[in-house]
Amino acid sequence: MKVLVTGAAGHIGKNLVKAIHQDYELVLTDIKQDEELDKLGLFQQADLAVLEEVLQLAKGVDAIVHLGGIATESTYEQINRNNFNGTYHIYEAARKHGIKRIVFASSNHAVGFQPINQSIGPDASHLPDTYYGSSKAFGENLANMYNKKHGIETASLRIGSYLEKPSEHRNLNTWISVRDMNQLIVRCLEAEQIGTSVFYGVSSLHNDYFDNRDAAKIGYDPEDNPEDYREEIENVKMENVTDYIGGMFTNFGR
Repeated sequence: MKVLVTGAAGHIGKNLVKAIHQDYELVLTDIKQDEELDKLGLFQQADLAVLEEVLQLAKGVDAIVHLGGIATESTYEQINRNNFNGTYHIYEAARKHGIKRIVFASSNHAVGFQPINQSIGPDASHLPDTYYGSSKAFGENLANMYNKKHGIETASLRIGSYLEKPSEHRNLNTWISVRDMNQLIVRCLEAEQIGTSVFYGVSSLHNDYFDNRDAAKIGYDPEDNPEDYREEIENVKMENVTDYIGGMFTNFGR
């Protein structure tokens, strides 16, 4: 399978590429140059906000792992250019080149204003907490439209806290380890059918925030458990815990 990975120089992208480069033919891209990626696939520096560049990247690929864009809150102008427009260009490229499988890096911030302690599932209503979260909700809705109109399948991954290990109390529900993130993406690439699925990017199939048991249906079986770190972080000041899943993001811009 030939796979285009956007945002390949980012934290998630780099770790993913290192883990899977021997199993797939990879086309790698990022807005910044990265010499290490030249050894792991065909690297092409590109700006996802420029449609012509995205169309060139997507020629001849079978699937896209879309990790590119701004990965935190920023100005509307920056989020609009890099996340809204960049994601639209990915879907347009998939449509024009007949690509039928996309793995989209969504975020827990697409549902950031959902209250905690109710374990929401994939059907939870979008309640974004930021411009960033809104761009991820947009991407999920774009996936639905392109599926209905053009038959493109998408797994939208509402990623929690991608860290080497949990660092504070909120991570007991939001943490995903490097190897579990890699596993989840591979499961989405290899699943026979995904339609327009939503999975939570967490190292758990069920916790106080997220009901992620649908991910088990495509073979996702987390190898790491945030509970293993509970004692280590029990006394960490709970700065990022609010009444909402999005944590401190829900306070940005107030």
